[in-house]
Amino acid sequence: MNENDFANSYLQHEETIKKVLRSKKIYDEDLLHDTYIALYEHSQQAEIRDYVNTFVSFYMTRHLRREEHESNYDCCDDRQLLHYDRADESDLAYREAVGRKMDRLLRYYVSHPQKGERNHQRACKVLRLYCQGYNEVEISNKLKISQQAVSQHLERAIARLKLVAKWL
Repeated sequence: MNENDFANSYLQHEETIKKVLRSKKIYDEDLLHDTYIALYEHSQQAEIRDYVNTFVSFYMTRHLRREEHESNYDCCDDRQLLHYDRADESDLAYREAVGRKMDRLLRYYVSHPQKGERNHQRACKVLRLYCQGYNEVEISNKLKISQQAVSQHLERAIARLKLVAKWL
């Protein structure tokens, strides 16, 4: 579907789409525009037979993603952000205590391989590099392993460290 055909289809069905979205009480103009763009990109690879249902389906997916994002991430005002900004020297003891606890957790992780873990040494290397500030892409390049393998090592290590942190 070319750009003009797509635009004409949208204009032909625009009021119906808006009516459906308003009836579901999820209408948002910005999200409507984002959906238009995403559906246009999708229409370059697949034929759209039922324009209204396809558009509403794309819109609902984006709406649910936005709700999920908003429910998981709280917004902070400037005063709340200042509370988390620990730049003064009075928090130096706090930072050092957190650092010592992190060191204990990492020493425990390195010295206690988990049963059934196939490559504990590689997982330790990944975790060390991650703690040094490398991102997943840099770690995968440095160790010559896939980025997915790096992600899996980190997910397992972090999940295990969360469990260990409760009793260490």
